[in-house]
Amino acid sequence: MESVDPGGPLSDAEVRELTRLLARFASHDLDQWENWRIETWHGPVFMSVSRKLLPGWPEGAFTRIWPMPAQLAEDPS
Repeated sequence: MESVDPGGPLSDAEVRELTRLLARFASHDLDQWENWRIETWHGPVFMSVSRKLLPGWPEGAFTRIWPMPAQLAEDPS
């Protein structure tokens, strides 16, 4: 059984793995949207993942996390 405590801060390697897994999720499992609630010691965190920008949100308000910047520099295309 998984512990309720998710552990400490992510390492750099864990952040890279998280972004890779989220990219896989977005490419293969996300239909239109997902809305998640995560309970933390600081209170709930609400996450919304969708295939479309929410009304009034500019694309520039989002940070690109995949492909990672180092991969963009390596990609010859």
